[in-house]
Amino acid sequence: MEQKEGKTMGLRARITAWITGVFVVMALFFFAFVHHQSRAVYTGVLDSALLTWGEQMAQDQGRASVATSVVNGEALLRFADVPHLAMGFLVEGPGGLAGWERFGLATEKVAEGLTAHVGLLDKAKRTGQPVYRTVELKGRLFRIMALPPFAAGGAASLAFAPVADHPLGTEGLGARFGVAAVVLFLVVLAGGYLYAWFLIRPIEVLRDVSEKIAEGNLDEGVEFTGSSELVSLSHSINRMRRAISDKIRESEIQNEKVVEKGEELESSNRELERAIFTANQMAAEAEIRSYELEHEVVQRRQAEEALRSSEEKYRAIVENMKEGYCEVDRNGYVTFVNAAMCEISGYTTAEIVGMHRGQFIAEERREQVLTAFSDLIEGSEEMAEFDYPIIRKDGCGRHIGVSVSLIRNASGERVGYRTIVRDVEARKRYEEELIYMAYHDPLTGLKNRKGFYERLENDITRAKRYGGQVGLLYVDMDRFKEVNDTLGHEAGDKVLQEITRRFLENLRQSDCIARIGGDEFAVVLDNDGVCDVDAVIRKVAGILAKPYTVGGKVIDYVSGSVGVALFPEDAVTASDLIRYADSSMYAVKRERKGQDGHCPGEGKRA
Repeated sequence: MEQKEGKTMGLRARITAWITGVFVVMALFFFAFVHHQSRAVYTGVLDSALLTWGEQMAQDQGRASVATSVVNGEALLRFADVPHLAMGFLVEGPGGLAGWERFGLATEKVAEGLTAHVGLLDKAKRTGQPVYRTVELKGRLFRIMALPPFAAGGAASLAFAPVADHPLGTEGLGARFGVAAVVLFLVVLAGGYLYAWFLIRPIEVLRDVSEKIAEGNLDEGVEFTGSSELVSLSHSINRMRRAISDKIRESEIQNEKVVEKGEELESSNRELERAIFTANQMAAEAEIRSYELEHEVVQRRQAEEALRSSEEKYRAIVENMKEGYCEVDRNGYVTFVNAAMCEISGYTTAEIVGMHRGQFIAEERREQVLTAFSDLIEGSEEMAEFDYPIIRKDGCGRHIGVSVSLIRNASGERVGYRTIVRDVEARKRYEEELIYMAYHDPLTGLKNRKGFYERLENDITRAKRYGGQVGLLYVDMDRFKEVNDTLGHEAGDKVLQEITRRFLENLRQSDCIARIGGDEFAVVLDNDGVCDVDAVIRKVAGILAKPYTVGGKVIDYVSGSVGVALFPEDAVTASDLIRYADSSMYAVKRERKGQDGHCPGEGKRA
């Protein structure tokens, strides 16, 4: 909260400073303009006074309306109608500069400086117009004007007057401008702050609601009144929040239904298989026992004929059974098989008779299955049922289910066993498909949330027992929704499949990659070896940021935000590690542009 307030105050201060700066610059430009204009007006008034006074002095030859006075030790001529202007007047005469020098003695040598500007008189004579110039004489600024001769053949004249620093009536103008500028600055500062506050407040509300939605809190919305763009944006955020909530609920309901249906189907299949197997077994045993009883009855009357007839009928029944039938002696060698057993195993009768039972049992279960047969021969049980894989003659694997019963001789000794064999390959595949569907995503083939969570728990358990580190990456695809909105969901599915391909080609086979949401992925890094997590993060971010091509269109705006959490540094349970990685990923989203995504108490750098 303190960090958010700090950012908001900084933004307000920047906006206020910007507005205040604009108005202050405008005030400075206004002050400079007024100052320049006042100086120009003052100079124009001074030139007009010099022209009027000079013309009158030239006409009156310096006698009319003129009074001589001494100001600060300088003898100056003062024009009667403009008493605040101290002016001097010189007339070009036959005496050359001598008269000017005597005048300079009376005016503290001001005339000596005027000799440098005698050329103005020549210019005035040539043009017949007054010529003006501002010069510095004895450390002060003077405005001088050369007047042409008033009459043909007359003498030119030079009038001059000092330029005052503060013209009459303008002495306090600077102070007044300063006070006005300070007042204007304070008013603009207060107004800018209020404007910034009213501008930032709706943005703060929208930011808080967006962060709550990103954290999974979909209960709170935002409402603005009016018709501004912020109101439209608030309505869009509320619609997005409701849509996300509805999608999550629909997904959860569908997942629950799929799991329930799978469990019901699996249970029904098991019960059906048991019933079929039991029925077949009972039918076969009933037929066998029926013929055995018939054989015993006939044996009393015609032992050899009855025995031969019974044996032929027994073999005929066995040969016509749909299930495979096999007899094995006490040492595990096959003594008899029917045609169905040959079809299941791929061997001919001649090839399989005399073969040891273990030769066509798959190696991974061979010891376990042979031990089960041996326990039946040596133990007290009469029957057994179990499944196991076999290797056919063509090298292909197949699952079979067997019902095993003992064979005894006339003395009651256990001399072998008979098995009724049925091909359960289709059922096994179906069961494996159900298991696969329960743990994998149908679109990408990656593990789903359930498979990912079990793998993460197993890795954490192994790391706790043997030591080591478990790395968890949480990846969310930025701007993926734009693909679905603009190009359609089929294009979005192709982008997800391309993301999967890049993951599989660039990560280790031992790493667990899962799709846990619409555009969210998780990676459990294998902890058996040394893994540079930072390098993996950079690699994942790099491959996800590359452009995607779907249907001839290049998509270059989709990229991924990657969050990371480590066991045991960040958390010691699977759920806490997931929450930590999720917080880290959202911190990266907020600091997007490839900067440090580590927030204290939330996640590692990503």
